[in-house]
Amino acid sequence: MTASGDMVVFKGAKIDGKRVMSEREAEKGVVAVDGFLSGPLKGTPEKAASKFLDANSELFAGYGKALQELKVEKVSRSPAGYHVTFQQVHQGVPVEEAKVSVHMTADKRVHAAYSRLNLDVATLDVQRMAENGIDQDEAIQIARADAGALGKGVGKAEADQVILPQEPPRLAWKVVLFTKRPAAEWSVWVDVQSGQVLERREISLAKE
Repeated sequence: MTASGDMVVFKGAKIDGKRVMSEREAEKGVVAVDGFLSGPLKGTPEKAASKFLDANSELFAGYGKALQELKVEKVSRSPAGYHVTFQQVHQGVPVEEAKVSVHMTADKRVHAAYSRLNLDVATLDVQRMAENGIDQDEAIQIARADAGALGKGVGKAEADQVILPQEPPRLAWKVVLFTKRPAAEWSVWVDVQSGQVLERREISLAKE
């Protein structure tokens, strides 16, 4: 363990004599660390969390490039302190289900960090993958037709490009839409190149 300003840089199994719990699933890109990992940090919660990740990149060995492409997705406050969630992006496009969360006390002492990052996207050329592909309106039309087979009354829809970490990873339009009967909210991933529906997921269900 070494110190850098007000930052504790974690390099062992204990900090200040207290054991830190660490779990790593390299094949899934998962790292989980619990235990006080820093002293009180300065700045906003998102700046403090970013500083912690930069100073402790060894905790996430092998994921350095992915850490550099993180963007703040959400900052929340609870009675326990602050919680900052980062989204992994690649060439400006979000990577589905690839996130890092940093949890701090009210005085911004980091006590836990969790990550699920994806290294398979590092070599993707997003611009090339999007060439001659379907546009947003076409993706929404395809997703509407797909959802129409599941229920009646397809309502408003929104679409954004994402990287879907399949094997191999695919550039897709993520279309979020609603059906009235049954009353449900759906996410439909449409391949940018082929227009094929890659995945469909019901993300909420409301009772009528």
